[in-house]
Amino acid sequence: MTVKKIMNKELVTVRPSSTLIEVAQKMKEYRIGSVLVVEEGWKLKGIVTDRDVAIAVAADSKDPKTTFACEIMTADPICIAADADFDSALRIMNQATVRRLPVTEDGKVVGLLSSADMAREIKDEFQQFIGLEEAFAKQCC
Repeated sequence: MTVKKIMNKELVTVRPSSTLIEVAQKMKEYRIGSVLVVEEGWKLKGIVTDRDVAIAVAADSKDPKTTFACEIMTADPICIAADADFDSALRIMNQATVRRLPVTEDGKVVGLLSSADMAREIKDEFQQFIGLEEAFAKQCC
């Protein structure tokens, strides 16, 4: 199974010059925990998580009205190709200790793969397996 099949294709993005207020409002509006920071042409510059915003404002006392996404983002985040397989994505997330991977294709960001996306896929496959086992058990007995 490829990353493209399970990634979230509905990207929520901000510009590097977006304030933390704007970033937080997008997260709230879309009920998400991260936004991708992009420039023209979908060129990925970084990623900002809700944790990044919380630490910047609460722990580092940054003003959310005058602090910009580019100041707190993880610049040049680890990405994965859309045609990569599930196991590769899992291995990268584990080694890098990240829960989100921007997905790229032809140098442009086309999706976001989260650990929740992967967990859902594993659950779905497990449910299918259980269904097959139950059907087999009914035939045999």
